[in-house]
Parts: sequence; C-alpha cells; structure tokens
Amino acid sequence: MDPCCGTGSFLEQIVMHDTRDKKYNLCGFEILPAPYMLANYRMAILRNKYGVKKHKTNIVLANTLSNYTFGETVDTSTIQGEELQKAQTLSSLPLKLIIGNPPSSDSSKTNEGPEFSIISDLMTDFRPPEETRHARQNIQKQINNPHMQFLRWACEKLLKSTQHSVLSFIVPSSFLEAESYRYARKYLCDNFSAIWIVAVDADARTGIRSDSLFNTLQGRAVIIAVRRHNEIKTTDKYMYLECSSLGKSEKLDFLQQPIDNIMPLFAEQAINCETFSFCPSKPFDEEFYDLFWPVSGEINQKAIFINHCSGIKLAPTTLFTHVKVPFLKRRTRDIAQNGVQSANEWFAGQQKMPTEDKIKHFQHALNEVGDVSRLETLMSEKIRKYSFRPFLTSNVILWEDVLRKYAKVGGGGTRLRPEIIQAYNNENTVGFAMAHAPKDLDSSLKQFVSFCWNHPDNDMCTRGNSHIYLNQYSEKTAEGIVMQNNIDANLRQHISTMLGISELDVANKIVFYTYAILCSQKYLDAFEGALFTVHRSDKRARVPIVDNAETFNLLSEIGHSVACLEQHDYIPENVLGLNADSLWSTVSSTSFRLRSYELNEETEQIVLTDGSVTLKIHCPVDIQRLKISGYNVIKNVWLKFNSYAYTHCEFHKDDLSGLLNLMNKLMMHISFVGQIDEIVQDILDKKIKLFN
Repeated sequence: MDPCCGTGSFLEQIVMHDTRDKKYNLCGFEILPAPYMLANYRMAILRNKYGVKKHKTNIVLANTLSNYTFGETVDTSTIQGEELQKAQTLSSLPLKLIIGNPPSSDSSKTNEGPEFSIISDLMTDFRPPEETRHARQNIQKQINNPHMQFLRWACEKLLKSTQHSVLSFIVPSSFLEAESYRYARKYLCDNFSAIWIVAVDADARTGIRSDSLFNTLQGRAVIIAVRRHNEIKTTDKYMYLECSSLGKSEKLDFLQQPIDNIMPLFAEQAINCETFSFCPSKPFDEEFYDLFWPVSGEINQKAIFINHCSGIKLAPTTLFTHVKVPFLKRRTRDIAQNGVQSANEWFAGQQKMPTEDKIKHFQHALNEVGDVSRLETLMSEKIRKYSFRPFLTSNVILWEDVLRKYAKVGGGGTRLRPEIIQAYNNENTVGFAMAHAPKDLDSSLKQFVSFCWNHPDNDMCTRGNSHIYLNQYSEKTAEGIVMQNNIDANLRQHISTMLGISELDVANKIVFYTYAILCSQKYLDAFEGALFTVHRSDKRARVPIVDNAETFNLLSEIGHSVACLEQHDYIPENVLGLNADSLWSTVSSTSFRLRSYELNEETEQIVLTDGSVTLKIHCPVDIQRLKISGYNVIKNVWLKFNSYAYTHCEFHKDDLSGLLNLMNKLMMHISFVGQIDEIVQDILDKKIKLFN
C-alpha cells in the first residue's frame, strides 16, 4: 500500500519489478482527484503493456488520515462514501508493505479537527513524555507535519498486521537526527525489529552544494523499518548508507545497482539511547567531555550560564537598520514623507523587500511624532549601535513602542526581547551569540559563536535563532529592574576564590574564557561528534573549566582580545600591510557605487566594481574562506551590507579603509585562535586539572 500515492509512481514501479507475477493486493490512496485519475490511468497502461497479472490493484480517492480508515462508520450513500468504505476495508487487511513519499510542509494546517481525532491522539506517541512538555516547546512544532502523521498511520497499521511487514518511506533528512523527531525515532526502535537508512540528499539550506534527486532544499532520506511478527520487535542498532555527497547522475547509477552490490555497503550503527539518532556521529572522548560544563541546560541542570535568550528579531530588519547613521536618518525622513514610493527606491536591489503593510505602519508611526525637528530628536534618542552580523556593527532604530506593534502587523515576526534590551541598556553588559544547531549552518563544523558588544540581532547565525549568553541578566524586583549575575553560583564562587577577584569581575572573565574555548579549532575538532549536531535543548555545547588560575586568566585574556576585534571602533594592526591611499589611487573617481564584488581565491584578490570603475585588493585565501556562524564574513556580511543595494550611498576611500580594517581583524582573529589552540591542546592532553 501507498497511503499517499499521488500519480502512482511507486505502484507502477512495484508492478514493473514484479518478475514472478505473485498474487497480492496493490493499494493506493490519494486525496486529490487529478493525481487519483492519473494513477488509475497509469495502472491501465501497465495492464495493456503486461497483460492481466495475478495481483489486484485498487486506487482509492480518500483522505488516508481521516477517522474512516480506522473503522469509523461511513455513509456509503455517496460516491465519496463508497471510496471511503473501500479505503477502510483495504487498510484493515493484514498489510505486508507500506511504501510512500508523504507530503512535508512546515506550514500545513490540514488534517485537523474532529474528523482526524484518531490520528491526532496517536501522534502523542511521537511527543516527549508528558512531564517534560510545555506550551512553547519548539521541538513539538513538527509533530503534526503531514509526513509525521502518515508515518504514525503506517506504524499503526503494521503493528496490527498478522504477518512480517515492512515500512519504507521517504522522509526529510532532518528526521534522521533533529530533536523534533527524537521520540518518533524512539517509537520506531521500540516497535520494529530492524531499521535501514539511506541518506540520499543533503539539506541544501545549510549551504551545502547538494546535487539533489528530489526537488527540495530540505534534503531527503529513505527509512526502511522491518517488523517480524511474533518475534522480538525492538532494535538497538540500525544499518546506514550514505550517498548524499554524490552527484545526481552518480546517485542514480549507485541506487540502481543490483541489491547484492549495495547490501555490503551498509554500516551497522548502535542506537544512541538519548538521541535515537539515525545518523552516525564522529567518535570523541565521551567520558572526558562529560567532565565539562554545559554552556546552558534544562531546569536544575548544572550549567555555566543561568539564563540565555535569542536575539532581537526585527521584521523587517532592513526598515530599521543601516550601516551608516546619516543614511538611516535620511531614509527614515524620506519614508515619513513619501511612504511606499521612497521605500521602494531605497530597498531596490535587496533580496527581501519590506511589505507595503509594514512600510505604511512605519510611515504612520513616524508622522505621529510631529514635525521634522521632533522626528530628528526621536531618531537621535532611538538609534543605537547594533551587533548585526559577525564582525559587522550596524545601526538600529530601537523604537520599542513601534516594534511591539510590529509583532502583529503583516504576519508578525518581530520579537523585541525586552530582557536583552534591558541588559544591553546597561553599559557593563557583555556577551556572545551562539548557534545551538551548528549542523544547520554548514556542511562541516566551524566556529558557531560571535561576540556582541551591542544590542544583538537574532540573525547572528545563518539559520535558527542566535542565543545570547551574557555576564548579567535583568530581573524584575519590587524595586524595579535589577541586573543579576548570570553565572552559576558554585562556578563563580570557585573562580572568584581561585583568582582572588569579585564575583562581578568573575562573570566577565567567564564570558571571555568561554568564548575563547568555543573559538578554538582544536576544541571543535576534538569534540565534533558532540558539537556538530542539530538543535537539542538538553545537550548544549560543553566547555572545560580549568582549575588553574594562570591558565584560566590567560584564556580569558585572549578571549577578550578576540572579542575586542568585533568592536566597531577597534583599530587593528595593519598586519596585511595594505594602504588605503595607495589602493584608492588606482580608482579614477572620488567614489563609486559598489554594485558587484567577487572573491578570487586563485589570484587572492577581492574585486569591487560598479561596472566601469574597478578596485582590486589583495586578500589571502584564509580570510576569504573564513566563516563564522554560517556566514562568509567578508562576502556575505561586510560586502553585502556595504553594497549599493543595501546602502544606496557611494563607496568612498573611508569605506575602503573599513574593509581593510576588517581584513586585518580577521587575520588577527586567526592568529589569536592559534594561541588559544596551543593552550587547549594541553587541556585535551589532560595536562591541566579541570573543575567539575
């Protein structure tokens, strides 16, 4: 049976590969009339081609997930009722194989309501234990995705089958290890005798260049679960085959080999009883890693930081930010006066334009302020420095009253994060942004933290939320908002005693120390198996806390040096030996519009141009390739947001100086990380005692 058969592709292939003409029922359910008719037509073509075979074919027009396929009484007086009755009868037979490619949609709201109460109740088996659930738990969002409902439906039917049976589904590649699907994977392990996985397409949303068989960015895998009737129905291992790195034609050739050629290529993997992941991870020293401190944890779990929160989410970000304050003010005045017309001119060429609805609301709010002088006063009060992307400080109109309203305008999306705003309104706050799911950022593990000296944006990492870890956190008390130390009490007391400094100073030290460790490439390499994961709320990155004052201080000081590179006014050493005056002398104009830019690794150059004026800058490959939190820092951050499409202002020699400063900062960053790595190697070699 294919419970979501579409135009019958899988059913057709089953018939075409049936060389022994066996006797069986072949069933397909489809909810949409057009694919249903095409599937029937396809079966008719096969009958004409191969003649009458022993198997029986039934393609039924029905919603597989409705209560009727579970036995609810059907009104057979209508054509629809007759089809539903067929579906009920066929799905009640002892099933041997359920195969399919269920629909997957993050935004789907179908299959809800009284007609789907049975499948809705069954989905509880895929949820976390009741005592660990809470209302805003993001990991439950995917449970009612259609592909999950079809999977649970198939499991239910096969569990009631009185013969050996097989489940074979195409699923999003995220199903193999994402936390959202942990309990679905556990359910399969608890109810099936053997599990086979074929990773077909990588998730291209991470930036991986995936030559996909399936027309989706999500990535796809095949899961085959075998259930042996009247035998042990649990498994503690799975068989895994990886072919996602192959090109499309290579995948087709590979998957069409004789089965005897492919079977030896599967590798047996043990099931992790915590994650139930169906994707192998790189081995690491788990016993040693368990001695480290989690950066954050669940309630009552020991962790370095007590609280954390995702960054400020502006929707649309482009309406409130600009890398240059004068142009942010000018654009705001233009929108106040001319609304959508001016906004369209300013945002022309950008990847994502603000919607008319949000532009009009912004214009209305600006005009309510009063005359031009009052608007100027408001902008001076509300514009703040903004940690926008790794190594890029922008400027933001942090207008809280308007941003609160934006949470309900044009689909919402805005998240003000008052606790973060309150924290950064205090000049003593320091912290860093961390991606909780490094595997969602890139095809390999790279630095997934960046420092935030100013109010931080939610997109400090390319995918998912950037989570902000601070030295202090705001707390409401009877006396008002009070800043509280955000470091675990036992940890800060121990470090305070060890270093002989106050617990307030210790909080800063621990922020910079933790940041240094998380920047270390040696650390990332050693614990890739633990760190290179998708989002898991109970398994944050762990950091070794050294029980040695000299080593702790040294790492904290280097961490501070690395963090300072991300200050907007930090002037680095000219380690590259490049001179803005000399480079600008090659430009035949006082300024130009930066419309295009290219990073050339072969010539080690950055090429900037407006189509006529061209500026070439020497740029080492190491910094061309440098990625932080999923971003190529030069290309996807600095050059993008300083290009004409995003600034609508000319590129001058001062801007070139800013680019050269960034390049020098990145070279210094690489050097500092090298220094951290030398110390981290001693930690990895267990030469330094840890505090745990």
